[in-house]
Amino acid sequence: MDIVQLSHYLDQLLDTASIKDSPNALNGLQVQNNGEIRKIGLAVDLCMATVEMAIERKCDMLLVHHGIFWGGLQPVRGNFYQKLSAMIRANLGLYSAHIPLDLHPVLGNNKALADKVGLEHLEPFGEYNGAKIGLKGLIATQSAEELGRELSRKLGHPARVIGEGEVKKVGLVTGGAGDILAQAIAEHLDCYITGEADNHHYHEAKEGKCVLVLAGHYATETGGVKAVGRHLEEQFRLQTEFLDCPTGM
Repeated sequence: MDIVQLSHYLDQLLDTASIKDSPNALNGLQVQNNGEIRKIGLAVDLCMATVEMAIERKCDMLLVHHGIFWGGLQPVRGNFYQKLSAMIRANLGLYSAHIPLDLHPVLGNNKALADKVGLEHLEPFGEYNGAKIGLKGLIATQSAEELGRELSRKLGHPARVIGEGEVKKVGLVTGGAGDILAQAIAEHLDCYITGEADNHHYHEAKEGKCVLVLAGHYATETGGVKAVGRHLEEQFRLQTEFLDCPTGM
């Protein structure tokens, strides 16, 4: 199939039309190309590094979580021009899914992180733009330190744990969702897991008696594109490859 056909399928799969997001997310097909799609590069971020990896590994398109238009309306020059021109010269297409990829109940970033944590009895959690994009549930009772250590091992990124004590009721939202900590405290959760947060969230977690685990923005958002990639391999026998470009953030 070509990229337009595949994009229509992904739009339906991820329900991009009905999910609110930042205007600059521009979920869906962002850069068209020609020809048949045989190999898809999977990445968290559209950046020059992932573009170069995709070209080197002979991908026909990129499927990413953070697309190319986050900066909004801008002149096509400098680094923006370099990325676009490299993609067009290489006939490399681009599909991006932000919030739709976060909250998908089967293929989403939050479901992937919940599986790593061992979260059970899942319920929607973490309101953003009128929708609950994360998950909450129960894990086997363990210390905050144990949870952080095991999550670090599974994600391959050191998780920072703020607070202490046993945890069982856990909420999570991948990425940079520190502001949702207040909702975790209001719902009397023992622990809230996200990727990164701001300075003031340290005190908010301590005073709210809710353990805060910062597991890395990048590290918590690799699961979604990988899951969609596996789905496309099974459905259409397409080849996919995860293009790892960790930021450490």
